[in-house]
Amino acid sequence: MSSTVRRWTVDAIEEGIAAVHQDDGRLVHLPGWILPPGTREGDVLAVEHGFAQGASTLRITLDRAATDDAIRRSREQLQRRLPHDPGGDIVL
Repeated sequence: MSSTVRRWTVDAIEEGIAAVHQDDGRLVHLPGWILPPGTREGDVLAVEHGFAQGASTLRITLDRAATDDAIRRSREQLQRRLPHDPGGDIVL
């Protein structure tokens, strides 16, 4: 069987529809039932798309390690920016 593994990040889940960022940057909308149980906004999914004997398969699993890494990187980025935030109102 030939297959490729991609990483998708869940942006939002509303009214049974999931907005997912694919690893190529595209935003796609999927039915929520296609996601693994327990999937939340911000989770990283490992998506394996395969072909065998004339059939196409899609296996979607939660990638906890990648999700934890993304959260850690986001926190680090926020901490680097906080000391430079003057606070107060935003002027438009």
